[in-house]
Amino acid sequence: MILKLFRLTFSAFLFSLLVSACFFKAQPAMVTPNNEETAILLDFLEKNGDFVNGPELPSLIGADNLFQLLDDPDFLIIDLRPKAEYAAGFIPNAVNVAPSDILDYFENQIEPETFERIVLTCPNGSLSGYVNGVLLFLGYDNVSTLRFGLSSWSIGIARQYWLSGISETLEGKLETTPSPQKVSGPLPLIATGEKNGHDILKQRAREIMDVTLKDVEMDLITVLENPDKFYLVSYWPESMYNQGHMEGSVHYEPKISLHSQQEITSLPVDKPIVLYCYSGHHTAFVAPFLRLLGYEAYNLSYGSNGFIHSTMSKDPSPTRSFSEASVRNYPVYYWREKIY
Repeated sequence: MILKLFRLTFSAFLFSLLVSACFFKAQPAMVTPNNEETAILLDFLEKNGDFVNGPELPSLIGADNLFQLLDDPDFLIIDLRPKAEYAAGFIPNAVNVAPSDILDYFENQIEPETFERIVLTCPNGSLSGYVNGVLLFLGYDNVSTLRFGLSSWSIGIARQYWLSGISETLEGKLETTPSPQKVSGPLPLIATGEKNGHDILKQRAREIMDVTLKDVEMDLITVLENPDKFYLVSYWPESMYNQGHMEGSVHYEPKISLHSQQEITSLPVDKPIVLYCYSGHHTAFVAPFLRLLGYEAYNLSYGSNGFIHSTMSKDPSPTRSFSEASVRNYPVYYWREKIY
């Protein structure tokens, strides 16, 4: 009896050792976060389009143009909102794909290159710009974002987002004294375990795509109530920055500054970065570029329209500010039923 019990105990011990050995053998090697990978990735992105510093950003399409193309089979519309929001009303023919599933959708469910244009939509253009940016950096250059998002399509959505997001909070309160950039420092640390820029990019893209609208934006109130918590970037031309900017914001010249030979290494690696431009569309593309590199970057909700809307509405370009006149009120569908 004692011998039998010993054999059973010993057998269980050997089995546990075998299971443990298999478990530990199956685990991937731990990768120490490093900025060598970051440097390789940045070099790869700069040598393969340097889109963040080029004329392609932001890639936008207006509601009027999109409406004319609804029945064109060469155009694909992707709605990035949660299923419940999509079901409550969507652009005709739009398919619903979550940001976390978009890479699998592009790689395994469609042939992206067969479409003349793929248009991404979300409530205000911020989430779709973010996803659009990642796809563009991956080489999908036929993807665009609906300008002002679905707020430009439906008054109901506009009232929830753009029309409630614009404000005059800082009208007459901007400062003209420039804030200095940080001293140049190291790039952020990332840890994909990959060795070349293409593979690092693909891995980082998957790591930063599990997001919702709230994950990619920072609202104005949070920034104003915690001014020392964030590194605020004014992504305006220098001439406009000098006329007045958010207090404490640092100037970075659009399409020039965020390059390895310019000022990108002056961005902090130990503090969240919040970027703002005119309407938030341009910085919606810039934020994912910085996240790919390991920075914690956010797009300020509604850009300058979120704090000096009256000033922005005087701009002669109709694409830099939003009002109720920007809403087209085109039809939306609820599954198979049309609603307005």
